[in-house]
Amino acid sequence: MRLLAQGTNAAGLHPEIPHPRPMVFEWTVDGTDLSQTVAHVNNVTYLQWVDQVAERAGEVLGHTRAHLAEINRMWFVARHEIDYLAESFEGDVVQAATWIIDRRRSSCRRATMMWTRHESEARTIARAVSTWTWIDLERRRPARMPENIIRLLDPLESVHSSNESSS
Repeated sequence: MRLLAQGTNAAGLHPEIPHPRPMVFEWTVDGTDLSQTVAHVNNVTYLQWVDQVAERAGEVLGHTRAHLAEINRMWFVARHEIDYLAESFEGDVVQAATWIIDRRRSSCRRATMMWTRHESEARTIARAVSTWTWIDLERRRPARMPENIIRLLDPLESVHSSNESSS
């Protein structure tokens, strides 16, 4: 999985991306991603991709899991919702955009949209919304996110708020 684009350069890669500064990753489907019964990507693999995209987005922001463990914090998933929209197959190049929808004191909701391209047309294969909770590893309880983390998240709700206040 590689970072394909981020920020304003990424927003135009798919017409359904609502955030002006998403991160977009890309990878190629291989045989290990397929169901054992039907030669298409296994549904569990989509969930793994959602998790990997979130992890890579954190790494791009400088928050590797190793760094988070050093500061006694970690993102734990509280909920995943996935809509499977189309099949994908071995050899398909998958692109995935991710952005933060909104945040609370100790959690945020991350959207992930995945698509493939066929004859230059983007075909959305899945959409997911995941709720992530900022955890104090020592106490094993949710913790208030520090301001520097909140700024890095760049939630869509902030984008809409600043657009409305400047109108």
